[in-house]
Amino acid sequence: MRHEIAPVHCDATCIVIRRAKAADIPALLAIEEQSFATDRMTRRNFRYAILKAKGVVLVADCQVGNCQSGGHPPGDGRRPVAYGVLGFHAGTSLARLTSFAVEPGNRGRGIARRLLSALEDAAAAHGCAGLRLEVRADNAAAIALYTAAGYRRFAVYPAYYEDDMAALRLEKPLQTPSPAAS
Repeated sequence: MRHEIAPVHCDATCIVIRRAKAADIPALLAIEEQSFATDRMTRRNFRYAILKAKGVVLVADCQVGNCQSGGHPPGDGRRPVAYGVLGFHAGTSLARLTSFAVEPGNRGRGIARRLLSALEDAAAAHGCAGLRLEVRADNAAAIALYTAAGYRRFAVYPAYYEDDMAALRLEKPLQTPSPAAS
């Protein structure tokens, strides 16, 4: 994947997108806590998604000093500032984005767009024909991100979240890589 090889530049922030490791879980939990008041992923959820689930968890690492908020960098001076959890399910050609968050202090820098693109690439490389997700009906910023990226609403789940907020169900068709491009 090109996102794992080359750094991505977002508003003077050097971002590298890579697969998550178990050692990332404390940082991912911190992002989760800052991003969501309810329906949070747990340590166990992250551990399962990273180590056992059929899918991929990607993180966007920021070079310490270019990030807007603190944290404990890994040995290379980078730390996770965003993540996305993608699931692949047997019997369907659709991938599902089950969780996606950017640290509040690093929003508005293009990180979410780059991470979403990397997740779409991962789904397409896995042979998925499309990507689906649920988003809170009151999350205007996320809805704008997904709409700008080509996602379209196909359903609504009333009272989907713990606080009874509805979820919009969105999907996007993906172009799978051609054999010549591999």
